[in-house]
Parts: sequence; structure tokens; C-alpha cells
Amino acid sequence: MKSKLLSTFSMLRVLMVAALTVFCVSCDKTETTDSTGFILYYMGVTDIGPGLSYDLQAPAYKGSAPYDFTITNITLDEETFSNDENFVINTETGAIAIQNTGAMASGLYSISVGCYSNGKFFEFKDAVQVNMLLAAPEGVTIEPDKIIVVNQDEEKWAETSAQVTTEKDKHISILRYAIAQDESKPYLQYFDVTSTGKIIIKEGVTEDQLIAGEEYTLSLKLTTKVGDHMFADAVTFKVVSKPRKLVYSLNQTDYDLFEARLAGESSIPQLKGGKEDLKFAIKSINPEISGFSINEENGQISLPENHEVPANKDLIYSFTITVSNSYGSADFESVYAAKVTDYVKPIDPDKFSYTTQDLYQLGGELTAERNPGFEGDAVEFSFAEENTDEEILAHKKNEIIKVDDGNGTITIANNHTLSAGSHEIKVKVTNMKNKEGIIKSLSVNVLENPNYFTYIDWGNNIEHEVQSNQNINIATVKTQNELYRNQFRFIHRVDVTSEYEVKGSDIKDDNAIFNYTIVSRFGGEKTDKFSKTEIDSNNGKITMGDTPLGSSFEGGILLIKVTVTNATQPKAPAFVRNIPIFFNTPKVDSKPYILNGEEKKGNQTMICTPFVIKANPKTGKCSNFTTQIIGANKSTPIKCNGIYDMPKDKFVWEYYGPFTYCNFDNNDSHKNSTPLNGSSKADELLYQVWENCSTVTKTKKDPMRYYNEQGTPNITDLNKKACYLDQDEVKLVVIPDKIKGKDNQYAYGAMLAQLRYNIKNDIMDALKATTDNPSNPVFPLIIWFDETYEGN
Repeated sequence: MKSKLLSTFSMLRVLMVAALTVFCVSCDKTETTDSTGFILYYMGVTDIGPGLSYDLQAPAYKGSAPYDFTITNITLDEETFSNDENFVINTETGAIAIQNTGAMASGLYSISVGCYSNGKFFEFKDAVQVNMLLAAPEGVTIEPDKIIVVNQDEEKWAETSAQVTTEKDKHISILRYAIAQDESKPYLQYFDVTSTGKIIIKEGVTEDQLIAGEEYTLSLKLTTKVGDHMFADAVTFKVVSKPRKLVYSLNQTDYDLFEARLAGESSIPQLKGGKEDLKFAIKSINPEISGFSINEENGQISLPENHEVPANKDLIYSFTITVSNSYGSADFESVYAAKVTDYVKPIDPDKFSYTTQDLYQLGGELTAERNPGFEGDAVEFSFAEENTDEEILAHKKNEIIKVDDGNGTITIANNHTLSAGSHEIKVKVTNMKNKEGIIKSLSVNVLENPNYFTYIDWGNNIEHEVQSNQNINIATVKTQNELYRNQFRFIHRVDVTSEYEVKGSDIKDDNAIFNYTIVSRFGGEKTDKFSKTEIDSNNGKITMGDTPLGSSFEGGILLIKVTVTNATQPKAPAFVRNIPIFFNTPKVDSKPYILNGEEKKGNQTMICTPFVIKANPKTGKCSNFTTQIIGANKSTPIKCNGIYDMPKDKFVWEYYGPFTYCNFDNNDSHKNSTPLNGSSKADELLYQVWENCSTVTKTKKDPMRYYNEQGTPNITDLNKKACYLDQDEVKLVVIPDKIKGKDNQYAYGAMLAQLRYNIKNDIMDALKATTDNPSNPVFPLIIWFDETYEGN
């Protein structure tokens, strides 16, 4: 549905899921998206258990403000579901309450939402998906306790763990353990659960990621033979330590400003450390002075009314504060500073304002200072509680939008995902004479980036089914079909097209300037593919060269970096996307085939259409494809002699290897991989996938195998699989949450692997590839992993 945005947009992909906790939903509606640009953004709810409730926050949106929200349809596992007040939508805001879940059946609930915008009605199909799990099995507990104390004062604090256990008399076989996903809890990325049920802190997690003084609650998803179960709030990691860091917010750059004889107080400081038996004390003030006091419980420093600390514009008092808790104490030298003046000027509300700013989407950034002429001393700026824009609130929560507390400067980082239109950022300024605060707004006009695009299309030659007695290399090109875009198949490497020109894109601006470069010439284990292939940097024309597909039948991938700028809008951020072009070169070999139930001799091969399969490594969803056995001669051009029977009771197939991976984004820890050779490294993505599957020997093929070495189906322990080829339904199965790196980021790239087949229902005969039965090795499938893929 959506393609991955690379370079600039690669950060957007992560933030849409993890930071902003929203995702973009496609829509079927009365008006086309192109005419209005209206889109809703809901937070994705993944796992929830029976008896639990969940409040799904109001959606963000792109376009005119929505209103009159309604739920138009609900399905349970794609069947109509009668909503008995389980899902209730707020007609004004679009927020959805999930309630009365105790008796709800397990399964995937898809909620379609309708609303009006600018007088037009829009319907968003499957805008929200809720995975209702079964109740936790009896006899499942956590050891040593559901509250796990993580003491960061200990050298090996990150090795703290908990263990899921089952009572012997109520034992239930748990096939797979996983952390239940909840996109409102970004800290889940720092934890993992092993195949044995051990809940751990991931290797490399730092004290800046798990903060002392905070608690982190995890729910578990337990897979048994009867389905997935929710173990809600299974364990809480309580992170503690002695006081480690103390920070005061100062109303001036280097100090707080107080007025002579008037009461005043500091901010309440932020402390990193355990909160039990917390106590603050002033250890010293330099130069020494009496009159200041500190709140022992929260660390706020104050001066009373009619205090006797003299005014001195040149003197700054420096404080050392002692903080103690149950785990120890620490002195924080020069952690706070104060100055006393004769007069603190109150804030003039008429002289505090911001000028409206423009901001581009997708790479735009903003620094907005308050307007000149501001009056007021010892002020403190903050993000006002009166902000109600859900997008602004989400960006503030994830520190994409910040307000400098000393000068009121507002910054918006270039990884923002604000929708096009006007947004208000409300800022409050206070001081000791304006404690109620003055609130002013910065109006930000978010402009669509004219350089944004989703695809560049070089065409395809596989969109129509292979017909008997027709040329395999069909010339018809359909540029708008994403399912087949940029896929070219050449049987036995015959009649490879020598040149490819760009057929189109979804850039609508005639002033767009394109730049094309080849960033990867990927050919699996072979290095001779595309060695002489070149691309015109201005128009994207690809010239394949003398030996465009090398000496093997693996096929290959050209990864093209496309950068778009705009001649008439030079301030618009350049937009960059990596576009893969896929080549499939199935080998024709002498093997028997079945035609109308009769075995015949002849040349044949297996093809899949399309041969690129989109797969979501997070959810396991895969796109559909057809599998065919065809007969073909090896002459030029290759002709198809027939599409042959593939009886399920005789057809077997299996991955044989080697497995290779081409990375499509800029993640240096997900490097191109060939894990079945001696040069594999830990920064190669598939090496890490093998680790996720607990495969110690990286030459083992188990993570991708349906059968074991004895030819017996071996899929009972899903924890040890990444994906496999299903025999009965002739499809690809991807196990969720396995195809990712140690950085907890899911794969975004393509995997190639050789597989073998026969039509004699003899898997061992197929895999051993004897002289009598060559068991033709083919590469009919390329798996494109993309966590934004939401299904056909």
C-alpha cells in the first residue's frame, strides 16, 4: 500500500510508528484523495486482552478539519461484526473508546470510520485494527516477581531479567513468547523475550534510555496451540539508583532572578534516581548567605516575603544541593544559581507575540523566535496546556517540537510529520509577577512538499498471465499497477531488454528536477551482474550493457536513488527515495511435468507472478501470488509450450539457499547479507535474523525451512522460524517480529534465495538433486520486507 521513504523519509517511517504513534490509513470515499488531500491519522492498536479497556485518541488529519465522526463498519477476521457498544466513537473528536471487552471473541477487529470535511463525506476503510487476544492461560506466572527492581548502581544492572513459568498441574504448552505491542509505549523497544520465556533488557540499552526513577510495564503475547493469549501487565521493571542527575529550569540563562523583599521560588527540579525516601537539602551557598530555603520533599528553592537578602546586580549565588534516597546520596555542586535584584519587571502581554511561519513537510524545519520588543524579567516559557491539536501534542511528547524555557524560541525538527494546513502552537510565559501566565500562539502554515513522490516507474513485462504458445516476454507495460511495478522476467536470461526509460511517476509539478544514481547492483552471490549497467542522471534511462544479468539464474536488483528538487520552490526540502528494479531469470531445465494428468518429458521451470512478494516483518502479512509450472524451449525468443498441472498432492518445494539480502534504506546495522558463508558479520541483517531464531550455526537453513534434514515437516516451534514455504496452500508464511535487527528496527529490503521443487511428492529427492533428477534450482520469489505494508 505504501512504499518506504528513504534517506529523509526513512526517519518518518520510524516516527510514524514509534514516536508519533500514528499511522496513515488509505481511504475509499465519496471524493477522491487527489482532489482534496484529506487523510486521517489514527494511532494503531495492536494487542489487547479481554476485560481491558482502551481509549484511542482523536485522529490527526491532513486537510480541512473533520467533524461528525461515525463508525461505518466493523469486521472480525474479515466477517461482519455487530457492534454492541464495544467500540464507541466521539462524534465531535473521532476518539474511540474500546470497552466491555470481557465477552468479546478473539481475533482481528477492523474498524472503518466516516466523517465530514469541508462539506464532503469521507469513509476510511479499516482505519483502526484491534487484535483481541484470548485470556491468559491458567498457571502462568512471573518469577521472581511481577515487580522487577533494576538497580543501575550495580555493574550488571542491564542483565536483570524475569522468567515466565507454568505450574506443573496446570501446565500448558507455550509455543512462542512475544511482548504485546502497544504503540503508546515506545519503551517496549528496549525489552525482549526469549524463546524460553525469559524477559530481558536488550543488549546495549543505556541509562539514558531506561531512566532511574521510572517504571516500565510490559504485557506479553503467549502463543499456544489454540491461539494467542494476552498476559496483561505481566511484569514491571522498576528502575532505581542513588541520585544521579539533578536539573533546575532557570528563568535566566545562567540563574534565577529574585526581587528584593518579595517572595519567589525556583522550578521543581528533575531528578534521575530512585524516588523512595527522597530528601533534598542545601549543603552550601557560595558566597555564603542566609534566607534561602529548600523544600525537603521536592527540591524547590525559595525566598520568603520580606526576605533580607540584599539586591546586587553583580552577585550570583551558587548552590550545592545534597539529595538522598533509599539507595544512597549525592552532592550536586553548582547545580543551581540565583541573583537578587531591586526590581523584576512584569510581563507586558501586548509585547509578546510570534509571526506566522511557513513550514514544508518531509524535511522542513523551523526556528521561530518571539518578536522584538518583549518586556518582562525572570521569565519562564513553556508549552501551554491549552494546546489541543493532537498532532502538535504528539510532536511535543516526542520532542520534535520544543520550546526554549529561557527565551521562548520554538523549534520544529526536520523529521516532523505535521499534516498540511494551519497549526497553532501555544506558548505560556510566567514570572513571579505573572504567575497565571500570558499565552500567545505561533501559527504555522504547513505546506505540502512539491518534491514528494511515492513511485518512479520503469514499467514491467509480467503483468498479464503467461499464455500457452505466447512469447514469455510480454511487451505490454502498465505503469499504474503497483503490484507489478518495476518487475522484469527473462526466462533463461533470453531477450533481456537493453534499455529502460522512465514511464512515469506521481510527481505532478512540471518544475520538478530529477537526479538518478545507482546505489546498489545486487545479484545475490554473483558479482558480475550489472557490472556495465549505467543510468542517465538527468532522465533515468538505464542502459544494461553487454552482460546485464551475469552468468547465473538468480536474477538481481538495481537500487536507484532518486532525488527531486524544484526549480520554482528552491526552499522546499529535496526529497529522496530509493527505488528497486527487480529482475527474475528462472532457469529452464529438462524435467518431467504433468499435462492433463499425464507425465511428459520436456523443458520446464517454475514461475511466480508477481515474483516480488511484499511482506510485513512486524505483522507477517504477505501479498498474494500465483505459482505455475511452465514448459519452454531455450531458443530465441523463448516460447511457452504450455502451463502445466501442479497437483498439490504431488508438488513439493523448499528453500535450498543461499539466502541473500539487499538493504533498501540507510541503516548501517542492516547491511547486505549472505549468512551462509564464512564471511558473515554481525552487522549483516540476515545474520541478526538467524540470531533472532536462536540459530547458533549460521550455515543452518532452519529459520527458512519447512522440512528438517530428514524431510519431515518441522514447524511446531515457530520461535525458531523467520518464514517458510507452506506446502498445502502453496504460499509464503512470515513469522511476525523475527525479521529485524538488534536495533529493534524491522527489515526494509529484499531477500533472494534458491529453492527446489518436484512434482513427485518427494522432498528428499528434490533436495538431493541427483543426476537423474536435477531438481532444477530456481529463484522464483523475491521477498520485499516493509513494515508499512498493510495487506492487499
